[in-house]
Formats: sequence, structure tokens, C-alpha cells
Amino acid sequence: MKILKTFTLLIAIFIANNMCAQPVTLDPTFGENGMTVIPNDGAILRIKFDLASNIYALGSDPSSNGELFIVKTDANGTIDSSFGINGITPLNIFDALTFDFKITNENKILFVGSKLYATTCIIQLNEDGSLDTSFGNNGEIVFHSHDCDNSVNIESDDFILIGGESSITKFNYNGELDHGFGIGGRVILENIGLPDYSPAVCIKTSNDQSIFVAGYSHMDNMKSLLWLLKMNPNGNLVTNFANNGIWEKEFIGYSVYFDNFLEDQNGNILLTGSNTKAFMCSFFSNGIINSNFGTGGFSYFDELQAQYDLKIPLQYGNKYLIGDYDKLICVKNDGSVDNSFNNTGSFTCDNYTFFDMKLQGTDKLILGGRSSNGNFLLTRLNIPPAVSVQQFDNPTHAITIFPNPAKDYLYFSNESSFGIMDIQGRILLKSEKATQIVNVSHLRLGIYFIKFDAKQVRKFVKN
Repeated sequence: MKILKTFTLLIAIFIANNMCAQPVTLDPTFGENGMTVIPNDGAILRIKFDLASNIYALGSDPSSNGELFIVKTDANGTIDSSFGINGITPLNIFDALTFDFKITNENKILFVGSKLYATTCIIQLNEDGSLDTSFGNNGEIVFHSHDCDNSVNIESDDFILIGGESSITKFNYNGELDHGFGIGGRVILENIGLPDYSPAVCIKTSNDQSIFVAGYSHMDNMKSLLWLLKMNPNGNLVTNFANNGIWEKEFIGYSVYFDNFLEDQNGNILLTGSNTKAFMCSFFSNGIINSNFGTGGFSYFDELQAQYDLKIPLQYGNKYLIGDYDKLICVKNDGSVDNSFNNTGSFTCDNYTFFDMKLQGTDKLILGGRSSNGNFLLTRLNIPPAVSVQQFDNPTHAITIFPNPAKDYLYFSNESSFGIMDIQGRILLKSEKATQIVNVSHLRLGIYFIKFDAKQVRKFVKN
């Protein structure tokens, strides 16, 4: 029996190693030989999925004053010709400084964008790409957002967060200030201990509705200050985070900044940015920097180009993917490059560039960007599966789920804590307490993943 277990373990290790060694390739089942080119000048900048796995992409056309467009395809990159005009609809927004969009619980398309002179607008489209005239003033709400905006966060269904050059402002989806947030809906960053000019470049809403904000400040002595803070939904600093709510670190020079944010499945905080070289830094959930990540919490990557404000971080099993214009690298949870990924640790795009990426399941990666001829582009890559192979001494320890598809309740063969994730890896529901049943009736129709405490992952369908 011991020999059999050892042999089984060796087989599992062999399979796992070979899974990690798989090359990254264009997926020929997506679009045309792995690519969907949309005949519109410019580039895709944001990607979202609905729960039917359709792909929505937001792109900008610099030849028309930066006008923004929404594109829709199915999960395999086939353009939905019933959406807008031949799969694309204009938003009639030009030169937006910062923006984001989401697919709502009613399958509406909600866009929030900020422009010059501190003007922010919300636009809502119907599922077919037409303007939802029942929303706001004939489909649009325009409001004043106080200062030149650096970031928009619309993760919550209840509020919008706007990060400016010196403040964080909170609105509802009618464009009304939340007067219970800060003073009159606004938190002045100087008033909570940061320098006068401190652009809030990254905002993240946590599952408990607490708010993480990251940014930088330029000091008088040719130094830059990177900072990260945590506040509660009322705009008060969470004092048990970092140093009374704020982490700060000085750097030499003015070319230091954060640009993207990830809260991983364990509650760790990952930020990407640039300081001559592109970097990624890691914090524990309490705001203490993870000194075992890279050197003193910072890991620098020669593979990425620091001048591009991209470096999109994604959770990838127990590792991370970072994208940068034409390069994709895999990073271990200690900050080192995983050289088993694509046999080199990185993947370089051939004759196209990308500006956003999203995992589709565990072994597909959607990239949104620009084709070699300057058109909107969606690409799908085959990547090694992100789910780790788990070895069990006793097969009865493997957890099965039923029924699948599930309508109201999902049952487990063994008691376990769990987390339920959507196809983008966002945790929608979790329990630290071991159980054998979970109510999934509130979830929208679609595909989900459930991760158990033994690191087993199962896919299920909500019907």
C-alpha cells in the first residue's frame, strides 16, 4: 500500500509539472485563429464578462478625439451583430481621463467616466447596446466631482468612488453625494495626514465594503512618497491597518508611482507600479508589508517596460499574472518569476499589444488591445491550468458537489470551509466554518467555481 501511495504521488507530481510546462499559445477556437479583430481604429482598454460568459469590451478611438465604444462578443470571440451596430455601440464620450464600466445584476451596461473640469457622467445601456432611456436624464447622469480625477471605482452596487488629486469622493448611482462619507461626501487626503498633492491612483472596494486607496506624493526634496490607506464605508481611517490606517514609504526621484491593485483570495494586497523598473509589492491584510516577497516586499521585473502604466495583476491559482503592453509574466507568491510558465516565465505578444486581461476559467486568458493594423482586438491564450493538483492519501477526502447545475442549494460530500468565485476570480461568498450545504439561490445564472479548504476547486453551474 505504501509503494502504491508513493507511485500515485509521483504520478501526480509528474502531471503537475507537465501542466506547468505547457507552452502559452493562441487558442485557435477563439475568433479567427485566436483573434477577433473589430474594424474600429484604436484599442480595447477594458474587458468584462456577463454571467452567460459573453465578453464586453470598452475601446477608445484616438482618431475621433478619443471617443469610447462598447463591443460585445460571445465567449468564443464571435461578434454579436445584434448588439449596437454590427456588435459595436458608441458612448458619445470623448477624451475621458479615467473610466470604468460594469455589467449590472439586470444585465445592463453601466459606464462611469470623468472628464476635464471635474465633470463625471454615468451612462446606462440596455443589453442590446441601446441607450437605457429610463435611466437618469434620457440614459445619462452628469455631475460635478470636485477636482481633476485620477481613478474611478464602481465595484460596489451601491456607490461610486472618485479619486482626485487630493481627495476621495463618494456618490450614489444618481450622482448624489453620500453625505455620510467624510465631510459632505468627500475625504480630503491632506486632512488625514498626506501631503497636499497626493493623487489617488488606485481604489479597491473590499468584500466587507471597506475601501483601499493607493497613490503617490511628490516631496520638496526630490523624493516621492508611495502610500496605501484603508478606510471604512464612512471615510474614517481603519486604525488597525498599517500605521494608524496608512502605510508610507519614501523613494528618491519623481518617477515613482502605483498603477494597479489586486486583493487576492487570501486577503493579501498586491500593488504594481514603476520606479525606473516595473515592480510589484505585497502586503498582508493588516497593512504590514510582506518582507518575504521579493526584497523587503518589493519585486522588480526587467521583463516589463516601466513606462507603460499597465502592469495589470491577476490572481492565477496561488501565483499571479502581470501584463504589460506586449509581455505577460507569471510571478510566484514570493515575488520571483515562475520560470516553468511557458518554459521561460513570460510570454511575448506577436504583432499585437494589450491593455487589459481577464482569466476565462482556469486555463484561458482573454487579452484586449490593438491589432497590428491599429484596430480593436480581442485575443484568447491557452495557458497552463491555474488550479493546483492536490494529492489525497484517501480518495474519500476528495469533495464532490451536487446537484450540478444547482438552483437553490449546493451540497458537498464532506464538510469544508469554502469560497465561491465568479469566472473573473472575484469571491462572491465564503464561509470559514465547515459546512456541507450552501444557499446559491441569490446568484445569477452562469458558471462559478467553488474552492474548498483543502485547495480543491470544483466548477458548477447556477440555473
